Formats: sequence, structure tokens, C-alpha cells
Amino acid sequence: LPYLPQTVQQAVKRLPDPMQIQELRLRIGRPVQIVRQTGRTVLLLPNGQPVTADRQMIDTVFHNICAHSVHSWQDAIRQGFITIAGGSRVGLCGTAVMQQGILETVRAVSGMNIRIASERIGCADALFSRLGNRIAAGGLLIAGAPNSGKTTLLRDLARILGESHRICLLDARGELAAVQGGVPQFEIGAQTDVFDGYPKSAGMEIAVRVMSPEIIITDELGNSDETEMLLQSLHTGVQFIASAHAGSLSEITARPQLRRLIEAGAFRTGILLGSGAQTGQITEIRRLEGDAA
Repeated sequence: LPYLPQTVQQAVKRLPDPMQIQELRLRIGRPVQIVRQTGRTVLLLPNGQPVTADRQMIDTVFHNICAHSVHSWQDAIRQGFITIAGGSRVGLCGTAVMQQGILETVRAVSGMNIRIASERIGCADALFSRLGNRIAAGGLLIAGAPNSGKTTLLRDLARILGESHRICLLDARGELAAVQGGVPQFEIGAQTDVFDGYPKSAGMEIAVRVMSPEIIITDELGNSDETEMLLQSLHTGVQFIASAHAGSLSEITARPQLRRLIEAGAFRTGILLGSGAQTGQITEIRRLEGDAA
């Protein structure tokens, strides 16, 4: 709320169930929208009239999330998002500024998607009841569409496994642990070490070398550098739990980098999370070699 203008703050506070907000979407010249955890999208309607985002509102929120120091956030802006206190992520769109074919920054921000980070203690219990001690054996890959609950599930897995295993949590975007001043804002387990803001490939290398983890947990794998480092790390005996964007487990094997990891034995079990009304629910568990679990 502190990042928002007073008109939006007050309207959100008057909602009957503000804790059920999953996303807050601001688009210049259009009504502010709320996406609920059920997937339903509604307008923000204080007194029955929609709140419309104008240039002043967009600029105010943008400078607030940058702590009035836009220059210091350029690396994050180039990636299209800024992670704010509490692990919530603000996605940005606008006009690209290119230099020699490379995205330099974004100007005239025209839209924002504030994705509210949520902690669901116990949301991994159903997975443990179905997989038991197999949950990390041979590696676990969590697939799902955007907003299906992958990050929330990874966080709760870290919380549970981190009580009995040495965990390294690679939190490149600051969403998993929401570290503030070196202190995680979410429960992530007593034996969990956080690599906050590290690129995943560098984080893997350093974690294996200096923290001797039993399990490494990370989100949204996919690029070639991460793939190569993960393949190297497999020979150290570390198990991996990771997530990937996919609408089905079959889609995973269609992505070359993920297929390489599966063929190398990095992930022997895959699970699929539902979306919409099934957000956070396990809809499929499969041995990634092809045999159903």
C-alpha cells in the first residue's frame, strides 16, 4: 500500500477481502484492475466509480517503487520488473530505449502489474503426502502457467526441507525469501542459506563450492548458462528442486534446455500445478522418463 497513491490505497482498504488480491494492474488511461486469487478480474470501484490510472499516478507509483532513485534500478528495469519489500514483484511495460540492438532501459512507463507475494504455510503438505521421501530424490521440477503458485510452493518446500537438510535457496529476483537487510521475511527453514540477487548460474557455482548444500532450490530455470552450471553441479551429489513455466508436463520436454537436464537425470519427477480455480493444486505427477508416478 505505501507505494500507491492515496486514492488507490483507500479504495483497496475498503475492499471486503483485500488479502485475496493476487495482482493489482495499472494501465495509463484505463481503470485500475484487481486480479483475485481465484483468477477473477474486477475493477477497483470505490463509490461505484472506477479509479482510472493517469500519467501522474503511473509516475508516482514508479518513482515510489524505485525509492526515487530510478538510475539505481536500471538493471532490474531492463529485465522488466522490480521486486519491492515483502517479495512482491512489479512488472513494467512502456517504451524501449535501445542501444546497438540491446535494451538499455524503459521510458514512459505505461503499465504495471503488482504481483502480491503470499506465504501459504503448509501448501507443500499435499506434495509430501504423495511423494514422501521421494520429494527431492533425483530432482523435482515444478511446472505451471504464470500465477499457478510455483514460487509459493517452492518457498514452502524450502521451509519444510530446510528443517532437516542443508538447503541453498537461489533467489535471483528476491521473491522466494524476500530478504530485507539480510533477513528473510518469509519462513524458509532453519538450515536454509539464501543467495539473494545472484544470477542463478553464479549462485549455483558458489553455493556448491562454499555452502555444501544437499539440495538447491531455485525458480524459473531455462537459459543455457543455468543449464550448463546445473549439469556440472549434478556430479557433486546435490539434488535440485526448480520450477519452469509450462502449461503441461509434455511442454517441458519441448524446451531444449529443460530436455537436456531431464535426459541427464537432473529431474526425475515432474509435477504440474493448476491455474484459475485450481491455482496451487497438483493436477499431475509424473516420472519424467515417461512412466506415470
